This record gives sequence, C-alpha cells and structure tokens, in this order.
Amino acid sequence: MKTPLIAVVLFSALQLKSQTDTIFKNDGEIILGHVSEVTETAIKFVYPGESFSNALGKNAVKKIHFKSGRKQDFSADLNISLVKGCQEWNKVQISKIESEVIGLMKLDIIGAKAKGATTWTSLAKLQDRAYNKLKIETAMLGGNVAYILEQNTEEAIFGGEEGSSKTPGVTVSGLAYTSKKVYKHEIKEASYNLASIYMLRANEYEIEQLNVSPQTFEITREEIKETNGFQKLKLNIHDLKKVTEYTVIYADEKELVLSAVYSNRQGKKTYYNIYLLKKAGN
Repeated sequence: MKTPLIAVVLFSALQLKSQTDTIFKNDGEIILGHVSEVTETAIKFVYPGESFSNALGKNAVKKIHFKSGRKQDFSADLNISLVKGCQEWNKVQISKIESEVIGLMKLDIIGAKAKGATTWTSLAKLQDRAYNKLKIETAMLGGNVAYILEQNTEEAIFGGEEGSSKTPGVTVSGLAYTSKKVYKHEIKEASYNLASIYMLRANEYEIEQLNVSPQTFEITREEIKETNGFQKLKLNIHDLKKVTEYTVIYADEKELVLSAVYSNRQGKKTYYNIYLLKKAGN
C-alpha cells in the first residue's frame, strides 16, 4: 500500500516543480516559487499559494531554473571562493560596499591594527598588514568575505619644536561573512584523529601551528548541536584548555575543520582552527 502513496507524493512534487521557478542558493538550499523580479542586488519571489513578496540577496543565489525552461547563472559581485580554514586565508575577499554582502551570512566582528616601527614606515604596507590580518581572522571563522566598516589612518608626525615624533598606524574594523555554512547531514559520524591546530594571537599577524598531542574523537549526531544555524561540537582537546565549544566550518568525507575564539578579560581575541581527519576504516 505504501508504493502507490510514494508514487503520488513524487508525482505531486514533480508537478509542483514544473509549475514553479527553482532557485538554487549558494548554501545548498533549493527554493520553489515564482520569481517576480531580478534587480542589481536582489531576487524577488513569491512562494506557491502566497501573495507576499520575498527577497534574497543576489550574492546568495547560485542559479535559477525558470519554469519556462530558461536557466540563469549568477556570478557574485565579488569573486567569492570556498575557504576551508586559515590555510586558505588568501582566498578571502575584502569588500567596502554593503550591497556586495547582502545575502551572505554574518559570522562575527573582526578587527586589526598595524603600527609602524619608524616614522618612515609606509602607510600602504601597514594597510596591507591590517587587511591580511582581517583575512586570516575571517578564514579562521569559516568566512570568505571581510567587510570593512571603518578605517582610521594616522600619518607619521616628525620631530617638531620639542623633537617629538609619532609613527604611522592603520586601524581597521569590520564583519566576517560566509556564503556557505555546514549542515548537520554533511558531518560524517566517525572516529577522527586530531591532525593539527593553528592559532592567531591578538597581537600577531601570522598564523602559528601548535604542537599537538595524539587524540581521537568519536563524533556522533547526538554531539552535534545547532546554534543560530551553525553546527557546534563540545570537545575536550588536551592542547586547548581554555576552549570547549567549536563551530564546524568545513566538512567532507575525510575531514572536519573547526573554529573557536577565546577572548581574555581585556577583550583581546585569539583565533583557533582545528583540523580533524577521519580514521581509516570508518
């Protein structure tokens, strides 16, 4: 008796799909509806059986298959690439235009400050250093776009009447965004070995790889908790005593990449990326 019912359900789903437009988002979600307008920044659509208009940021949409048979692909205003962790920080894009991050998922506040060693230090080099740190922070959070909210530049002051001088500096603050989050079904239940840990200290500009002790973790569905749409794991990693909760920022058949941030009493942040490799035979 179940077979005819399944057939009816499948037929109804196929019939609905043939009568609607199909929107494919960058995060893997598929939406069936009627696309009413495509603007420079948004896709406007209506769900079947409703009249209320909804909107998606254009950067959130990969392609649309229209019920007419026409297909339209979208390339984001930014050349957004998948970033799986700190080792790919150079793939992170810098944006100063708000419309470029519409439709992307906000992760966290980011910031960096670069100070010149002498009064002759180039402001351009200091900006590059600050921007690179924003990229690293974004990558360690699982993001691929660093959106600049504010930038302050302090030019060098050379010795005046009293002989005082001041070195140049650049301070930048912004938000980290991602175009792709990890879903629970993408995380494979298995035994994983701790492969590596990377750290970015508050006052440093380069990633440091830590020496790790051998450790194995059993990852099951019950241990994965979703918070604000992101998958979280509570792990007791021997080499990281101050952190207990981690966000899964990348998952495939063989690997998990986790992210964590520790803030001290002064509010200074230390970023971590943890790489787990699935044990052979799992």
